[in-house]
Amino acid sequence: MTPLENEKQSVDEAFRAEPGFSEVEAYKTVCKTAVTSVIFAVLGLTAFLAQLFVVVPAMAIVFGIMALAAIRKYPDELVGKGAAKFGLVVGLLCLVSSIAMHSFIYATEVPDGYRRISFAELKPSRTSVNRPPERALDFDGQQVFVKGYVRPPSGKKNNLKSFIMVGDFGDCCFGGDPAATDLIAVKINSDDTVNYGYGLRRIGGVFKLNPNAMPADEKEIPGVYYEIEADYVR
Repeated sequence: MTPLENEKQSVDEAFRAEPGFSEVEAYKTVCKTAVTSVIFAVLGLTAFLAQLFVVVPAMAIVFGIMALAAIRKYPDELVGKGAAKFGLVVGLLCLVSSIAMHSFIYATEVPDGYRRISFAELKPSRTSVNRPPERALDFDGQQVFVKGYVRPPSGKKNNLKSFIMVGDFGDCCFGGDPAATDLIAVKINSDDTVNYGYGLRRIGGVFKLNPNAMPADEKEIPGVYYEIEADYVR
C-alpha cells in the first residue's frame, strides 16, 4: 500500500471513529440549495444600500425554504438543515429590516417646500418620442426633489458645481446611452459640491424646462431639456 493510500485510510478510520458516525451519514451530500441560501443571506446585507437589492435577501428566503423541503423529502440523502435555516432566518431579517429602513427614508427624505418627482415622470409619451411630455410643464418653475446618479463628466470628477444627473444606474456607471429626456442638468447654487461616484444622490431645487433644446451633451449643459438650480444636495 502506497503512503498516499495509507494516509487516506487513516483519515477515513478517524472519521468513522467520530461520535455519532453512521454508515448512512457517509453517503449523504450537502444540499446545494442550502448553500445557495447562505450565500444570498450574506449578500443580503446589500439590501441596506439600495432598494433594488432587497431582492437578494428574498432569494435567500426562497432557497432556504426549498432546501428545507428537499432535506425533509430526502432525509437519508441530504444534509444542510442548519445552513438552510440560517439562510432563511438571516434573509428574512435583512428583508424586513431593509424594507423598513427604505420606507422610513422615503417618508422623511423630501425637505419641506419641495415636490417629489421622478425620472419616470419625465419620460416621453408614445406621441412625443424623445421629447418632454406635457406633464413636465407642471414642474417648470417649481421647487422639486429628485433622486438619481451623477453621470461621469469629462475631465474633472471632484468638487463639481454642475453635472448631468441620470435616473438609471447603468447609464451612470456602465456606459449607457440615455435619451435626452433621461437627463437633468444640475447647477448647484449653494456652497455644496458633488464628487462623481456610484452612490444615489438627492437633489432639490428649481426645475426648469427647455422644450426647444437640442439633444443633451454632458459637455454642454444648456443643451438638455431639464435643468435644476439646486440649493439642496445630499
